[in-house]
Amino acid sequence: MNDNYTLLIDKLDAFIRKYYANLLIRGGLYSIALLGSFFLIFTQLELVAWFSVSVRTIIFYSYLAGALAILSRFVVYPLLKLSKAGKRISHEMAASIIGTHFSEVRDTLLNTLQLNELADKQPGERELILASINQKAEKLKPVPFVSAIDLSRNRKYLVYALPPLFILLSFLIFSPNAITGPGSRLIHHSVAFQKPLPFSLNIKNKALKAVQQDDFTLLINVEGEEIPDQVFIVIDGIEYRMDAGDKLNYSYTFRKVQKNQQFRFLAAGHYTTDYELIVLPKPIILNFDLELTYPPYTGQKSEVLSNTGDISVPQGTSVLWKFYTRDTRFLTLKTGETSQRIELKNTNILTASKRLMVPTPYSVSIENQYMKGTDSMSFFINVVPDLFPMISVEEYRDSTYDNRLYFRGLIKDDYGFRNLEFRLARKSEKGELSAETSLPVSIQKDNTQQQFYHFFDVAGAGLNPGDQVEYYFIVWDNDGVNGSKSSISQKMSLKIPTLGEIEKMIEKNQENVKSELEKSIEEARKIQKDISQLNKKLLDKKSLNYQEKKQVQDLLERQKNLQKQVEEMKQQNEKANRKESQYTEMNESIAEKQRQLEKLFEEIMSDEMKQLMEELQKMMENLDKEKLNDVMEKMKFNAEDLEKSLDRNLELFKQLEFDKKLTETIDKLKALSEEQKKLSEKTNEADKKSQEKLTSEQEKINEAFNELKKDLQELKEINNKLEEPNNFNVPETKKEDIQKDLNESEKSLKESQMKKASKSQKDASQKMEEMSDMLFEMQQEMEEESDGEDIEALRAILENLVRISFDQEDLIEKLASISRNDPQYTKILDQQKALKDNLSMVEDSLFSLSKRQAMIESFVNREISAINDNVDQAMEALNNRVIPTARGKQQFVMTSVNNLALMLAESMKQMQQNMSMKSKSGKSGKSCPNPGAGKPSSMKSMRQMQEKLNQQMEAMKKSMKEGKGEKGKAGQGSMSEQLARMAAEQGALRKQLQEYRDQLQKQGALNQQGINKMIEEMERTETEMVNKIINQETMRRQEEILTRMLESEKAEMQREQEERRESSQGRELPKPDPASFFNNMGLPSKETELLRTIPPSLRLYYKNKVNEYFISIPPSN
Repeated sequence: MNDNYTLLIDKLDAFIRKYYANLLIRGGLYSIALLGSFFLIFTQLELVAWFSVSVRTIIFYSYLAGALAILSRFVVYPLLKLSKAGKRISHEMAASIIGTHFSEVRDTLLNTLQLNELADKQPGERELILASINQKAEKLKPVPFVSAIDLSRNRKYLVYALPPLFILLSFLIFSPNAITGPGSRLIHHSVAFQKPLPFSLNIKNKALKAVQQDDFTLLINVEGEEIPDQVFIVIDGIEYRMDAGDKLNYSYTFRKVQKNQQFRFLAAGHYTTDYELIVLPKPIILNFDLELTYPPYTGQKSEVLSNTGDISVPQGTSVLWKFYTRDTRFLTLKTGETSQRIELKNTNILTASKRLMVPTPYSVSIENQYMKGTDSMSFFINVVPDLFPMISVEEYRDSTYDNRLYFRGLIKDDYGFRNLEFRLARKSEKGELSAETSLPVSIQKDNTQQQFYHFFDVAGAGLNPGDQVEYYFIVWDNDGVNGSKSSISQKMSLKIPTLGEIEKMIEKNQENVKSELEKSIEEARKIQKDISQLNKKLLDKKSLNYQEKKQVQDLLERQKNLQKQVEEMKQQNEKANRKESQYTEMNESIAEKQRQLEKLFEEIMSDEMKQLMEELQKMMENLDKEKLNDVMEKMKFNAEDLEKSLDRNLELFKQLEFDKKLTETIDKLKALSEEQKKLSEKTNEADKKSQEKLTSEQEKINEAFNELKKDLQELKEINNKLEEPNNFNVPETKKEDIQKDLNESEKSLKESQMKKASKSQKDASQKMEEMSDMLFEMQQEMEEESDGEDIEALRAILENLVRISFDQEDLIEKLASISRNDPQYTKILDQQKALKDNLSMVEDSLFSLSKRQAMIESFVNREISAINDNVDQAMEALNNRVIPTARGKQQFVMTSVNNLALMLAESMKQMQQNMSMKSKSGKSGKSCPNPGAGKPSSMKSMRQMQEKLNQQMEAMKKSMKEGKGEKGKAGQGSMSEQLARMAAEQGALRKQLQEYRDQLQKQGALNQQGINKMIEEMERTETEMVNKIINQETMRRQEEILTRMLESEKAEMQREQEERRESSQGRELPKPDPASFFNNMGLPSKETELLRTIPPSLRLYYKNKVNEYFISIPPSN
């Protein structure tokens, strides 16, 4: 039973498979008919209509969708069922279909299938049901189920499939373009196809490929029977007219193309197919950097330059290139002769580095897979080698001290300096050159362009007369690549004068000073003469006309010019003395005399005389007849005073010239004696081979002695020109004996008689020494004799002054006790005239003495002139019987005489001390003058004198208050005499204080305000004492003076302690400042503080520009 039923099921399954196969055949015919028909329809429509891209796209995708639907329904579905995929028809449905063909078995087949289901549901009756199923299956076994389906019946569907296939094959055979053309356009629906045109547009470019960022010119050519008037290119839907070269050729330029570009053409209303311009990526260098690392010695910081290829760098600079690229595969960098090709992998940045020592050209080229060598660049790096430093030097010599050299120089370099040196070498008179000496010069090593100053005193180089020194500057730069390089300045030289040249120079300077003094004296005398003549001429005139005022003005101008000439002469004398001092070494006595003479030159133009000239100038502005006499008298007084000072200085200068010449001659004679003695010893030990050399040396000594004889003759002439010649005599006998021995020595040497020559030389040397001693003793005796005579003369002058003072005081007292009409009045007038005559004699004696003694201060002669002026005014007042005025002037005369006596007493004391010290020293050349002579007293001594004077004034004040009469203590004279003496002492103190002030002013240690205040208060005290006034205000002022002196004394002690401390520490005097020297010459430094404060951040170029600017600043006057 089971086998029959299984067979039944297999037969049903076979039916089902044939059922789906039948569906597949029918569906295939349907699909061919439908798809073929739609294809023909769409292609023919496209053939006729030339649809647009969008329509063709719709048709394409519609056809594709329809095809998928049809095939799915009629082909795919049956195939799936055949492969048993999905749900197929059931056995019952298959039985129903079979029953339609075999009706006799329809019910039986269905009943069998249902019984099989019932057997499963009713297990109790299963056997019965199975038997029934087996019976029925056996009955259905002969029936062929598959024959129920007839596949041949599908032939009737060929009528649908064959016509489309036939039509398609016909087109393909007879007109394939009718199918292939539209079919291709439908398949390539996204491509724009146009209908065939009556003309053709041909692209002339070989390839539609452009380089990115470049322009691309599209060229086309038109061919055909109908030629369009215009052609447009359509880009992104926008029409652009193409440029027409002619009717057949057109062009269009794509500017700076960035990406692929589609386009088509439009002509005569017809569109062409779409074209595409392919853009090739272009290798590009977007930018590049140069990282420059400069050599450390340049002081320049590393820097980065962007997109700058041509540069200049210092030698030794390291350069790091950084290139930023795009669309680049290879970069070629060629530096000089070296080339390297670098592939860029996974980066757009390339770096390369090199240290540059020579100028280097370099080039960069890039490429990719599409193109080569585009966007190449060529540059040049100029490598600047470190230049040699530059130096220029200006040399200036002190106009007074030739040995003092001042230098101002300018040094330049690229980046800085290592050091600067001053080098010198000494060349002796014989031509021997010493080793070089180097001295460092301070500079700013980082400053590339700067001025420098240097001072050098040749006196410290150990040069002898006749030697020469060569010197120059050498500077090194700070080159850290090739090593420091040096440059030197021009070589300079200085020759020290020989002894003969020095002597001639001194003589010339002395003659110039004497000549100027004589000219000035002559001019002063002429001015006095012209003043007297003009005064006589204008005496009787009531008013002055223009011509007469002009004559007075001319006289005043002449006097001013004379004073200016005297001032220049003083400076010339100081300059000559300083020049002399740097080449010769004077003994202390001569030096002291020279200092005293210089002081007298300085005092010729006193402050009082300058003030007088200013007053005269002011009076000349409003000159009338009433002021004329006053002006003429003052001018005459001024001229006389100037003449006396010049006359005195001239005589003292001549005496000093004689003293210096005599001292030099003595020194020369001693040196020659020593030289002759050494030659004698050499001759005694020499043989005949040395005859020629020894003879030559002896001839030089003989020539030197001949020069000495000339010096002695000049001494006689200089002495004879003095107003009071010295007791000087040349030891002629000794001179002739020496000359005889010298001649004998020379003769013996020529005859090779060495022993005889040596004896004569020794005798000559001994006699020279004796002659030197004779001259020295003569000089000593002359000085002692002169000093003794001067002291005696000064003592006599002092006695006369004291007598005149007492006589003047007696006259003052007599004049106070008589009236103007008293018969005794004429006797007083005669006595005053006699006093005037006596004062004139004192004046002449004192002036004569001052021309021999420099220790007598210059203001002594001016004090005498002031006394004479007061005497003249007293005489005039007496003649006019104006007794109060006469007594006042007499009082001034007495006070001035007392002041003068005190000054002369101080001078005499100094002269006596000086003479005493000379006597003790035994030799004038080694004598040391009194340290106090010629110098202001110390503040301590002046303070003690002031304290003593204050005590005397306090006692006098008490005496005046107690009413003591005119008679005072015994030996002291009257109270007026005491007041006069105290006034004179105060005046002398004031003079000392003025000298003290002037000395401190020269030293630069002056508290001028305090000392000037003391001087003013002393003058007020003098005036009050002359007027017999001593009150509480006077004493208070004196106490203030004393207090100020105590303060000044303390300051003086502190200065002395500092000087001693500096001396003990051995400090050297500061060197002169060369920069100040150039400023004083009107050649100021061009380098300001700003040259040293240039910001270090500035680049080298700007540093140099700033330096050049400041150095180019013109000097300000």
